[in-house]
Amino acid sequence: MSIEYHRKLLGDEVRNRAFHEALAASIAPGETVMADVGAGTGLLSFLALQLGARKSYLIEAGPVLALARKLAGQNRQKGCVFVPGHSSEVELPEKVDLVVSETLGNFPYEEHLLENLADARRFLKPRGRLLPMGLRVFAQPLASARLLAEVDVWSRVGFGLELGPARELGLNNMYVKAVRPDDLLGGPGGAREIDRVELSRPATSQRVLRGRWELPEGGRAHGFGLWWAAELSPGVHLSTGPWDPPTHWEQIFLPLRAPLLVEPGEALELELRSDSRWKVGLRVAWTARVLDARGRPRAEDHLSIDKGDLERVR
Repeated sequence: MSIEYHRKLLGDEVRNRAFHEALAASIAPGETVMADVGAGTGLLSFLALQLGARKSYLIEAGPVLALARKLAGQNRQKGCVFVPGHSSEVELPEKVDLVVSETLGNFPYEEHLLENLADARRFLKPRGRLLPMGLRVFAQPLASARLLAEVDVWSRVGFGLELGPARELGLNNMYVKAVRPDDLLGGPGGAREIDRVELSRPATSQRVLRGRWELPEGGRAHGFGLWWAAELSPGVHLSTGPWDPPTHWEQIFLPLRAPLLVEPGEALELELRSDSRWKVGLRVAWTARVLDARGRPRAEDHLSIDKGDLERVR
């Protein structure tokens, strides 16, 4: 992983302020011992120590841990203990008061947050806490064809070439895109919470996320936008929605093969299945359905990133 990734993280003022506020609310000066899971350059540990944490274990499997060690020395950060390795493969010499893990992706589960925190609870004292403490996922249909036009380039290549198989692969993928408010079907009130996780409790990494939109006036859906909101500590939130202050995270665009026309009085459903277990990596599949006035499926489209994997082409 290059320094560019960490440049984006450290340059994200919205993210940094939110985590600083959450740490300030979570640390007892002179007492708190913390574990920083996926510590990266060590920023969150440095903030915690500045706020009075007694010690922080920086757990990091990547080579960036050497940079974190150098930055700690440069900034005279006392209380850092560097732990090389993935958090699932290490042990700590003591239980900690707070586990922090900023392993959130544009798709919220892609960096294995659920697996990481489920395992990291073993580091905690009986009354220890996790940061973040909760996560909600939102989705909304897209009335605009703008994002679909950006990714569905295959018919525009020209030269008399038929690129249908490439198009099929391309649409069976999810894309990191900036979803604009004017892209969304239903305006500010059209977002639906499609998943909620309390991270202090065991949460499976094999999840089914569902949303439904009643559309009295009908509409045309060109795909879905997806984003998340994390509760870092009580009252401290960080969100990646189209109406929120921008962060280095963007939204997820889930395409459809063709627009789904919803007649007045019909409904639109989204069902998304994700598997983010360590041994799997990430698998995501989504189905969009139009339901008639009686609630019966009238049209649907099913896509999966497995079907968009070039290595599966035969």
